[in-house]
Amino acid sequence: MATKFTTVDAYVAALPDGVAEIFQALRETVLRLAPDADEAVKYDMPTWRLKDTYIVYAAAWKRHIGLYPVYRGDAAFEAMVGPYRDKKDTVKFVYSKPMPWDVLERIITTRLAELETRP
Repeated sequence: MATKFTTVDAYVAALPDGVAEIFQALRETVLRLAPDADEAVKYDMPTWRLKDTYIVYAAAWKRHIGLYPVYRGDAAFEAMVGPYRDKKDTVKFVYSKPMPWDVLERIITTRLAELETRP
């Protein structure tokens, strides 16, 4: 997307049919799990923030949705998330496969647990 967005609403509205619905459902999942999160657009991507730091950044691309950064976790976390890793701290959910909502929820709940340990 070449357009600069200032809100997540505008970002989602500019997505093509099909992708917009998936991205909106992703957004709703993050907000359901982190109802106190703030939404913003940073680095040209929607992000959700809590405790003055990010929970996750997300971007819709031509063939996938990317989540950034998703750091390595314990063995159980990696067993679930690992198949979706693209680069070191990137997770890709390709449109040609069903959206793995359980994996998304695990990523978000793990990150929220990390944030709970912060002062």
